[in-house]
Amino acid sequence: MTIDLEILICSVFIFLSTNLFWLGSTTGTNLEKKNAAAYFSIFTLIVSSLLFSFSAILGQNGFSVVSSYPILYFFPGLVLLILIPFGWFVVIVWFFGFLRKKGIFLFVFYILSICQLVAISILLIYNPAKTWNISLFEYWKFVPVSFKSAYLIYIFTCVLLSLLCLFLFKISDNSLSELGRQKAVPFLKMIGFSLLGVVLLVSVLFLGEEFGLIENPILKAEKEPEYFYGFVLCTQALICISILVLGWALTSYEILTGRILPKISLKQEWKNSVYTAFTLSVLYFLLAKLGYLNAEIFIVFSYSFFLSRFFTIQKNKRISSNQNKVLNRILSSGSVKRSFGYLCKDVLETTKAALVFEGKIPYISDTYIHYPENIPPETFEFSKLDPAPENPNIQYLDKDRFLGFVIRVKIESVLSGEAYLILGPKENGGLFAEEEIEIARITGTWLVQTLFLEETGNILEELQRKKIQEQRLSDQKTRQILHDEILPEIHSLILEISSDRSGSFNSEHANALTGLHKRISSLLREMSDTGLEISRIGLIPMLQKLQDSDAKDANLIWKIDPNINSITENYPPEVQEVLYYAFRESIRNAVKYSGEARSEITILICYENGLSIQIKNEIGKDLISLRSSGQGLKIHSALLRIFHGSLTLEFPNSKEAMIRIFLPSSEKGT
Repeated sequence: MTIDLEILICSVFIFLSTNLFWLGSTTGTNLEKKNAAAYFSIFTLIVSSLLFSFSAILGQNGFSVVSSYPILYFFPGLVLLILIPFGWFVVIVWFFGFLRKKGIFLFVFYILSICQLVAISILLIYNPAKTWNISLFEYWKFVPVSFKSAYLIYIFTCVLLSLLCLFLFKISDNSLSELGRQKAVPFLKMIGFSLLGVVLLVSVLFLGEEFGLIENPILKAEKEPEYFYGFVLCTQALICISILVLGWALTSYEILTGRILPKISLKQEWKNSVYTAFTLSVLYFLLAKLGYLNAEIFIVFSYSFFLSRFFTIQKNKRISSNQNKVLNRILSSGSVKRSFGYLCKDVLETTKAALVFEGKIPYISDTYIHYPENIPPETFEFSKLDPAPENPNIQYLDKDRFLGFVIRVKIESVLSGEAYLILGPKENGGLFAEEEIEIARITGTWLVQTLFLEETGNILEELQRKKIQEQRLSDQKTRQILHDEILPEIHSLILEISSDRSGSFNSEHANALTGLHKRISSLLREMSDTGLEISRIGLIPMLQKLQDSDAKDANLIWKIDPNINSITENYPPEVQEVLYYAFRESIRNAVKYSGEARSEITILICYENGLSIQIKNEIGKDLISLRSSGQGLKIHSALLRIFHGSLTLEFPNSKEAMIRIFLPSSEKGT
């Protein structure tokens, strides 16, 4: 029976040691507030783990053997028994900020620090047996009651003040940090009461005989150790409760790291730690029952396991921190080319790369960004690629056939085209990791979207400048005609009519007034409001009227859905006007590049999940010049994109061009 209790006590010590070491290493890994109190908390957890490991290794030899060891072996453990209660006090007052808010707790902090120094000095200087080779059992007989009482008062003060701090805490505001502390209080109170139970048990062990409560369990343990083991197991049970609750509080609120929002993985990590410690304890108990008393093997295994995880997590944190810095540089560089360079150099570590948009949107069809910038760009030949690759998102390339590029990553797929990131070999000769490809794909998507916005902004700025210039010229022309030509003539006619005394109306004056009327009417027609005209006669008739003004010599074939007029009325006036100008520019473009033969231009207007317009014409000029032209198409493509529409230029073959205009469904007034 005695041996079974000793094995059970040692297995519990292994359980406690393993979990405390996890708490200490996790706190050190996730520490945010790097100050003395935080480091002291970590130190307390680690040394507590070492104390329990030391107890497990020595305790497996049995009480009779352990009590005969010289007291010199136990001095480190005695010092730790003085430091640990103070460490719990520091954790509580630090977490709740009482060292800064309440002056009394800072005063008590210094008093308890002095008490520790005094107690450790007494242990080192005062030797009642006059020798350091005396056994632990004999040394206990010489320890005076005053020292035992002082120690009990000391640990009782540490635990009681910690509980008092918890009961005094009140949230100062409704911020997340204060609410998090408030939610952590019940956990910490439970730990405080468990530790108070430990203090009461230790008090009975130390002073129970002096107060006549029980026979001294420690002295009695020489003959009947079961009684003493019962006290040890009860103490271990209370400490187990404290550690398990502390682990739950740490993983829920990270009370030891200075944070309020914990990592989502911490709870599962804590469960794994508890399961691992429990498994090691059970294995030790079973093997010890068979006669294999080697607690140090299990302790070394648990420490090695968690140390390896500690360094792995530290390295991952460092890598993540470096990646975050790089991503921050990418996002805040202010230049797409510079951001692309950071991505290639600091994240992908590639020797060369290119960001290519193979699309139909006119204003970004020629986009090509390459790395490094100090070498001339190379034209990537998409025609050499497999038309039906096994994986269209990631395609591996033969670097001899594709100018030294080894991989093509599809990063963007939109209505009007696709963007690709083409990479050369890594600088160190390795392969691209899956995480690197994913970062490249997401960052590349952001770069393409940024490029869209930049190009759209530039075009809209150019359009606004052009509109202002045209408006200024129009105003000047109108003012000049009215002021320099029409007004003087009207003034002259008025003078002539007023000077005519005959009383008969002069036909010359009538003809002159008629001519002036025609000129003013013509001028007003030139200044007509397109939006008002569309509202008056409708969008489709306005599009058809363009045949008389912009495509007089062209052979237009109209294919219009009969119900399309009622559908276009659902679009807001400003959208209809943008669509009108985009269609006009497309017709002009089709007429211009259809050649001198003026071949047929087919116009299809229908509804397919939105308003769809197709303008198809044969190409009568060089295809290359057509691809590089169309500044007007760029502007109107950008304008349509504002209303979630698109204008794309496609070439089904070398002799045919097709412009597609699309606007998604819309309700009137939206």
